[in-house]
Amino acid sequence: MKAIQIIIILFLSSTIFGQTIKDNTPFIEVTGKVELEISPDEIYLDISLKESIKNGKKTTLDKLEDCLKEELEIIGIPKECLFISDINSVIAKTGWWTKEILSTGKYSLKITSPKKLKEAFKIFKKLKITDVRITKATHSKLDFYKKKNRIAAIKAAKEKADYLLNAINANTGKPLKINETNHDLQNFAQLNYVNNSPNRYESSISKSYKKGIVQFENIKLTSSIYVIFEIK
Repeated sequence: MKAIQIIIILFLSSTIFGQTIKDNTPFIEVTGKVELEISPDEIYLDISLKESIKNGKKTTLDKLEDCLKEELEIIGIPKECLFISDINSVIAKTGWWTKEILSTGKYSLKITSPKKLKEAFKIFKKLKITDVRITKATHSKLDFYKKKNRIAAIKAAKEKADYLLNAINANTGKPLKINETNHDLQNFAQLNYVNNSPNRYESSISKSYKKGIVQFENIKLTSSIYVIFEIK
């Protein structure tokens, strides 16, 4: 799949020839619609690490964090992309007569591609980290692509007016009215990764699972521009 795909949909919502606007100027009404798909390059995860005691040996939060950072750096994710958001402590029973204070750390991780995400989940499986949620998938240049999409939509409206009027030996004049009728952003992240349990890793955006596969839908932008052109 290409990282960026542009699909221009030219459709005629309503085309009216020979009607008038105030001063009896003939006009044509057209709508240009454009869809743009981009692959997310900013994916955010929430990760929970929990201290534990096994055979009398405590695995501290610092140790868990250091192990995760080391593994992430191996696959090219800098340690700066992992930062702590919250720490809580609880008193847990660790034996028949003993209790211990155990900490839980909440972390945020930024990943720059679905490919890196898949590699990261292999690390989570290796380190037995099971509490992971995808919270956001976006693009670092989203505003640029929104602008690009709007420009393409108004160009599509002009192109439509040109070929329709050309069919009756008329020309497209200046725009008399421009209105953006639709500008939608669909930002869906789909996580499909299973570690011996259908709910081991769960996306907060989508809950569709296929064993061993991490798959993202592209971010979809849709722009629709309504334009009234003068007929020459």
